[in-house]
Amino acid sequence: MLKKFIRPPLQVIKSEMYFHEKIASLLKNEPKTIPELSQELNVPSYEVTMHLMAMRRYNLVEELPKKRRDDYYKYALKEK
Repeated sequence: MLKKFIRPPLQVIKSEMYFHEKIASLLKNEPKTIPELSQELNVPSYEVTMHLMAMRRYNLVEELPKKRRDDYYKYALKEK
C-alpha cells in the first residue's frame, strides 16, 4: 500500500535539485513568501515549504524578519 507513495531515490534527488534551482532563481531578484513561490512554481505550498526548509538547513536561504506579526515570512538567498 505504501509502495505507491515511495519514489525511487534517484527521482527524489532529481526533483529536489530541480526545485532548489528554480527557487534559487526566483529568489535572485527579490525575497518572496511561500505562497508567492508556490504560485510562480505552480506547486502546492507544502511542497515549496519542504524544499525551502531543506535549503534553509543547508544554509542556502534565510528567513527575513516580518514587519507585522500576521505577515508571511519572506525568504531570500543567503549571501556567501
